[in-house]
Amino acid sequence: MKKLYPFKFAPYAKEVVWGGSSLVSGFGKTVPMREDGNPSADPAHIGETWEVSDMPGRLSVVSNGFLAGNDISDLMETYMGEIVGDNAFDYYNIQFPLLIKLLDICGRLSVQVHPDDVTAGERYGSYGKTEFWYVIDAQPDAEVYMGFKRDTSAAELYAACKAGTAQELMNVFHPKKGDYFFVEAGTVHAAAGGVIIAEVQESSDITFRLYDWGRENNPATRREMHLEEALDCIDFKQYDESKYHGHTEKGICNIASCNHFGINSIDLTAPRNVNRDELESFVVYICTEGGAEIDADGETYTLGRGETILVPAAVDEFTVRPVKEGTHVLEVYLPHITETDGYFDE
Repeated sequence: MKKLYPFKFAPYAKEVVWGGSSLVSGFGKTVPMREDGNPSADPAHIGETWEVSDMPGRLSVVSNGFLAGNDISDLMETYMGEIVGDNAFDYYNIQFPLLIKLLDICGRLSVQVHPDDVTAGERYGSYGKTEFWYVIDAQPDAEVYMGFKRDTSAAELYAACKAGTAQELMNVFHPKKGDYFFVEAGTVHAAAGGVIIAEVQESSDITFRLYDWGRENNPATRREMHLEEALDCIDFKQYDESKYHGHTEKGICNIASCNHFGINSIDLTAPRNVNRDELESFVVYICTEGGAEIDADGETYTLGRGETILVPAAVDEFTVRPVKEGTHVLEVYLPHITETDGYFDE
């Protein structure tokens, strides 16, 4: 059997009301064409590209190597633990455990929240949605709304959403390139004003919208709202900025460590040799600046700015090296999972 190798995938571009043009114009993302010759989505309103996805209807398709044309579900069913690692496979089975996206929040992202594993499992037969935001770039007037300024009640939040003042209860950050936010399930959040984000999350697409900046009152822009469903999923305590928000330091540093994923921020100034004594799971690299190459089993794989690559657990040893000055990557992996970690069990 041929050896597995680092996989690149064809990103899926999603048009949303708050999206912009930066993912297409600045990061080289493409919008597929329909049979009639028109784009399948408006390039000026692409809010998300799904870079690695095992979600139904949005399965990532391999774009390189002998497995090109196979989707990630095919890979998981065929190669199982060779893709994610034996420990991860014991818990997730053939579900790839993470969803990786790039976001271009040009307009206003709805005020929203995601459920935890217990609630999502009981109600929807799904994983919850703890996620992580890394700021690739931000305009001077960009805003990130994250958690509450003080302890809040369900009744107070409900009234504020109905009155159109929910943002007044929330912390407002003015993000800079290199900032990050750990968005634990239950944290109410939003963003606006021009911010490019690399998002790492559990493999889930459950989002509850509480407030949509008045769009919910306009028949032309109205989207489904979920205020009642959201209320018993929310953490109403004051947001602890020291735990969940920070700025990346120079060099190599860990910026996220939880049951669902670990993330290292790496200023790639020299080759980085990686082996399975260090990381027992797969590794995903997201290039946020510059460019890199991955050398594995005598082959070289390129990684440009805004691109993502998945190195399967079966690749025992490889090297990541910069090809441009100022290269920065996020190194995403799974921690060792134990029986007490509380993952949703089908």
